[in-house]
Amino acid sequence: MRGPVSDDKPDSEDASAMDPVRLRATLGRVELSRFVAALRRRLELGRPLTGTLSLSGVTADERAAFDELLGRRTTRGTTLLVNLDSLTRLLADAEICRDLESAVQELAGPIVNRQAAAARDAAAWEGVWLQARELMRQPQLLEWLDELTHDGTVKRLCATPQSASTVLSHLAQLADALPAPGEPLAAFAARLFGDAHALDPGRPLATLAVRAAARLGDVQLEDDAEGRRSAWASVGVMCHELSTPALVLNIPAAGLGPLSELLRVAARHGEPVHVSLRHLLRDPLSAERALQGRTVFICENPTTIALAVARFGAHCAPLVCVNGQFATPSLVLLRQLRSAGATLLYHGDFDPGGLVIARRVFAECGARPWRLGESDYLSAPKGIPFKGHPGPTPWSPALETAMALERRAVHEEVIFETLAADLVGH
Repeated sequence: MRGPVSDDKPDSEDASAMDPVRLRATLGRVELSRFVAALRRRLELGRPLTGTLSLSGVTADERAAFDELLGRRTTRGTTLLVNLDSLTRLLADAEICRDLESAVQELAGPIVNRQAAAARDAAAWEGVWLQARELMRQPQLLEWLDELTHDGTVKRLCATPQSASTVLSHLAQLADALPAPGEPLAAFAARLFGDAHALDPGRPLATLAVRAAARLGDVQLEDDAEGRRSAWASVGVMCHELSTPALVLNIPAAGLGPLSELLRVAARHGEPVHVSLRHLLRDPLSAERALQGRTVFICENPTTIALAVARFGAHCAPLVCVNGQFATPSLVLLRQLRSAGATLLYHGDFDPGGLVIARRVFAECGARPWRLGESDYLSAPKGIPFKGHPGPTPWSPALETAMALERRAVHEEVIFETLAADLVGH
């Protein structure tokens, strides 16, 4: 070996010393940087720096640097084979460094054994899931936890196993506190975690918590503001509890709570009334005896209720309007009416938007069609053309075909006289 490395035996018996200056003058040269990087990769993979290392695509400058380092001419070509054991002995005998691993750490910084680190990380995450399974007692959440273990959601939200452990323990604490008694979301968060914003959208805990709420409340979570509101409402937590109230007419009620009293007064006078999410979660109608066995009609448009009030007043059958959007208060109300034993019948516009609402009312609230079949569409006066496809109508398969051929809307108000016969009959 020529240059800084000498073949002569050192006078000192201590061959374990590190000489950083001479090390950088030998292995630290630019022409040997690929070689040092290859040594680093091998260490990161948990492999020892022994045996032979093959370096491909070697340039003339790199080969010249190796010739000088090793003190001999290497074999020509673009691939270089380096005996790492021989190189270690040369460096140690020259008192430059005690071993190649020390040399690489001096030149390239601390080495992380990726295999060992990955094994530690995997063990830490396994501990996270074991702890979460011990803390969560709800069957719906245990099933969901199995999904989270494999889909990567928690790892995307939480950078480390430690942060994931904290979030999942808070999630278990939250699940144990549900359902809530009609409590605002911020108050619920403050009571549980001492932070009124802990469940604000965008935080890791909030992202998982609203999904857990949907599981516990048995609702389909839509990834938007109204979907989150609906999920929280399904477990008694209020978000924007005074927004988009449900419009109702003559809903029977015999209970003692404020909502029941409000409905009785309004029905006695035949006046429509708006029912907020706050009403429904603080004074639910799920056990209202007056609804048992009653038929409640559901319409899409508020004009239908206005026409019914003008025609029948207090003598109109119970009627609920979803107001063309099917917001959370309407969803909660209809589910409560169904739980109380009422029969729900839905009618809406014969157009793609109206059928979207119909499919949700049928699927999520257990309602049945109300004059919403193929014959009802074909016999009705047709309105403006609609765009798009009507979508599936499993309650009347021929309706989809008829609307796809006709491609003209039938709005609810146009056939009010037909609907009115049912409203007064009940």
